[in-house]
Amino acid sequence: MTFDISTLAFARGVVAIVGGVILLMHWWQDRAAWSALWWAIASSGTGVGIILLAMHDTLPIYASTRVGPLALDICAALVWVAARIFNRRSVNPYSVLAALGVWIGLLVFTALHTNVQLAIALGVAISASLFAAAGAEFWLARTEGLRGRWPMIVVLGSEAVALFLAAIQYSSSALTLPTIGWFGIIHFVGLVYAGGSVIFLIMMLNDRSEAKHKAAALVDPLTGLANRRAFMDRAQRFLDRTVRDNVPFSILALDLDRFKKINDTFGHPTGDHVLRTFSDVAAKVLRPGDIAGRIGGEEFAVALPDCGVEAALAVARRIRSTFQDDANFVNGKPVGATLSVGVATAPEHGQTLAEIIASADHALYRAKGIGRNRVILAASLSGDSDPGTVVRIA
Repeated sequence: MTFDISTLAFARGVVAIVGGVILLMHWWQDRAAWSALWWAIASSGTGVGIILLAMHDTLPIYASTRVGPLALDICAALVWVAARIFNRRSVNPYSVLAALGVWIGLLVFTALHTNVQLAIALGVAISASLFAAAGAEFWLARTEGLRGRWPMIVVLGSEAVALFLAAIQYSSSALTLPTIGWFGIIHFVGLVYAGGSVIFLIMMLNDRSEAKHKAAALVDPLTGLANRRAFMDRAQRFLDRTVRDNVPFSILALDLDRFKKINDTFGHPTGDHVLRTFSDVAAKVLRPGDIAGRIGGEEFAVALPDCGVEAALAVARRIRSTFQDDANFVNGKPVGATLSVGVATAPEHGQTLAEIIASADHALYRAKGIGRNRVILAASLSGDSDPGTVVRIA
């Protein structure tokens, strides 16, 4: 029983071309998925190169032994480029073109001054190295949980190993293909790679797109802060953890003072700028583990895990003073925006999230009622009568 390797190679080429078309269609629907476009070009080009090699008995020798291997070499580099783009890493096109030029020049020099067989072995080995490098790219970004990542690493690694074996075979035997043996295994692995890489890349692109849409649904588009739903979910998780670990937990309720007047006087674009200024201030003041959310139009909230009363007051005062400085002028206009803050801490001011937020809101209303631009602590009603100085209020 014989095994027709040319037929298997031809099938591998067809699968690669079909995979390239599928990826091109995916990119056409999602133009931001540039990795799909580059992988589509690499897959289609690989398919063409393999078909040219498989039809060496019927095609002109130049097309089979020159154009085919050259296409495979270039497409191996494009696979690495697509992997870099997928992982949002930079690709210098001039460096890639220069490397390809050196690579092709080395192969031509080897073919002319030594023998064609060694040149082919060298080209296949370099292609194997590029597939291994592409697999390494996906491995380096493994912290992003995507279902197709590990299968992609496996198929890229398998293809790299298969090509290394092919390079060894080319360098140690005649160019005529055997009827069965390593080349049969190599082409089978290539067939699996041709189909599997397309499937797994699309899986990862879809997972990333779905995660992006989910994240967008939880983010306020103007400020980039968590929206009300996202804030409440994360704050509840914080509270559950602090109750379990018996550590304090604080909530800040914040409201921009006289925000309607700012919009009426300076226009809504200036008002939007003031809102974004608050998100910038929160990013500067808060710890990485804290969360700030936009609860309403000009209403915000901050959750501070493992943060007691004095620490929460210090954070609130710093947010208030920093915001007052940063929002005093907007594009040269004397806006003079300020904010008021209510502070509540568990368990002193509530056991449940709703109770703590209600306590913080009550303190916020008191802050606005006694003059705005100040920080008030719930229950004991401690706050800023003079911005920057905490005093007790009877």
